[in-house]
Amino acid sequence: MADKAQAKAAAVTAKARGTGVLTMFTIKSDSIKALSGFKLPAGAHVAIVSEKPESVSALRKSVRGRVTRVTEVIERAPRHTQVEREPVVDKSAFEPDARSRAMLEGVRIAQQDLREAGGAYDLDEVRTLMRGVSRQAIDKRVQDGSLLAVPGPSNRRSYPTLQFNRDGTVVPGLKVVREALQSSNSWAVLNFLAHPDVRLGNRKPIDLLKSGQLNLVLEAARRHGEQGA
Repeated sequence: MADKAQAKAAAVTAKARGTGVLTMFTIKSDSIKALSGFKLPAGAHVAIVSEKPESVSALRKSVRGRVTRVTEVIERAPRHTQVEREPVVDKSAFEPDARSRAMLEGVRIAQQDLREAGGAYDLDEVRTLMRGVSRQAIDKRVQDGSLLAVPGPSNRRSYPTLQFNRDGTVVPGLKVVREALQSSNSWAVLNFLAHPDVRLGNRKPIDLLKSGQLNLVLEAARRHGEQGA
């Protein structure tokens, strides 16, 4: 162990030649000063144990010329040194598989659809648009499919703005379009309504619904549903 200036303590083992006497002691004060005045037996062998190489060097110098030789120098690994260990848990076990990544990507696509479609209203805003209709009436329309709602922040319902006309009324035909799509997934319905369809001349189904062309949209929805089945 090292002196005060360079470590916490020093250990010196002295073995008198021919006597078989083995002595070991620890120096907690100034090791260099203590050893300079210490009388070692003739032909003594000294072992120094220290945590720091610089302390070992200083201690060896202090006993040089007064002992036959320093038989060994042991350097302990610093206490702050830690052996790198392999992690107990394999990180790869926490990585989502292909199916889980696909689900996550589906959520991202759905959110992008909503953003591009103009966002969504919350319940109070929908009630304002629909002239103060009750919450129960709105819930009923969501259940029967005539009003589209998607999960919003804190899992509260949000109502895509694209399904409302300028006067605040709901675009007619949403229920039968949903049935034609053969899907109960509100995100899938939103995706169909918001994107141009080649079967409709690259026009958006929601725009055709607003212009009263329900039959064209229904035919495209049936084909879309058959492909997705």
